Amino acid sequence: MTADQPHRIIIRDAAIVDATGREPEGRGDVLVEDGRIGAVGAVGEVAAGVPVIDAAGASLLPGLSDAHVHLALIGTRGDHGSDPWIMHVLQVAGLIEAAPQEGFTTVRDAGGLEPAWAQAVASGALAGPRILPAGSPLSQTGGHADDRLRHESLPHGHTIPGLVAAFEITDGVDEVRRAAREQLRRGATQIKLMASGGVISPTDPLDSLQLSVAEIAVAVEVAHSWGTYVMAHCHTSPSVEMALDAGVRSIEHGSMLEPETAARIAAEGAFMVPTLQTMESFIAFPHRMGLAPEKLALLGGFAEQAYHSIEIARDAGVKLASGSDVVGPWQGHRGEELMYKARVLGAHEAIISATRTNAELFMLDHEIGTIEVGKRADLVLVRGEPLDDIALLADPENVVVVLQGGVVAKDSEGRLA
Repeated sequence: MTADQPHRIIIRDAAIVDATGREPEGRGDVLVEDGRIGAVGAVGEVAAGVPVIDAAGASLLPGLSDAHVHLALIGTRGDHGSDPWIMHVLQVAGLIEAAPQEGFTTVRDAGGLEPAWAQAVASGALAGPRILPAGSPLSQTGGHADDRLRHESLPHGHTIPGLVAAFEITDGVDEVRRAAREQLRRGATQIKLMASGGVISPTDPLDSLQLSVAEIAVAVEVAHSWGTYVMAHCHTSPSVEMALDAGVRSIEHGSMLEPETAARIAAEGAFMVPTLQTMESFIAFPHRMGLAPEKLALLGGFAEQAYHSIEIARDAGVKLASGSDVVGPWQGHRGEELMYKARVLGAHEAIISATRTNAELFMLDHEIGTIEVGKRADLVLVRGEPLDDIALLADPENVVVVLQGGVVAKDSEGRLA
């Protein structure tokens, strides 16, 4: 191949799940040309020497994405941990490198990851998915991101600028404005804030309302001035309503949703990002992160409400995106989230939530999210038929080939010839 010839790869005989919403039409080929999708369907013969990926017995999906990760929150309290710095760096780098091996070519970090990590991946210094970092989440005193125990008066944990994005405690409109601007200065691609209580935070009630509408609105104003948006942690309908009043685009969790609130999310064109994997992990391992007894007691009926909330949102026409939200040293197997979502949405819609809908949420749908001509060639080949068995995506061993921008990042079965 000469310098002026396009770089090509042919993927032959794949069951194509293009994530456009159309029903899959059987097996076909995909031509990758200069990092983008050049043709879909019967590609036909190509010049000698063009590499071919044999997709027999496998399905081709767009690169998966996760809209709610916390790659730097590796401590057992869901924080940055207390290991020596070199251990922190190695563990975070390992999680970043592992994501594409699981089929995830884009992730949105929902807080705690210094944006410099995203820059390291973008520059090629570190292998990993495209990272959309939120930097430091914004929280009121005593809110979901204030991880001090009741007897602690001073913040604890890692705070070294350029390595760790520590949580920002902000009280008042002016503090929120300054903190939001600071995240964007450091490289955040969106702003994250806390509008309700949470399960793992030590002092706040789950149904508490956090930050005022005015405080949230100023963060939205700052984000809009940079051409981006705000994502808000909201478990309850009152917190969702408050976030919508302020103009929030991305509702995280929505675990206790009322039909009227779901209708409003849909009417305003906002997105909801249910996060089931983290909830399921709490239920399976209730003593992780040393949750207080009153927090553990919440988990009993929480799962049922969360699944019902997805049903309510689906029926209202809410744009349902996909995130996993697992923190601590137990991160990984992010495909499990799709297995849980499929209990409500079915396999096809679960896959669409983690591809096309996430791409729309990220404002990257012109680049990623579907298998269509002209899109970036972020592609995942999965052994078997995930439309028939969505659990295939929960095991990274079933992800046999991954392309990022047309470059092979994984080929565990030697399918490229």
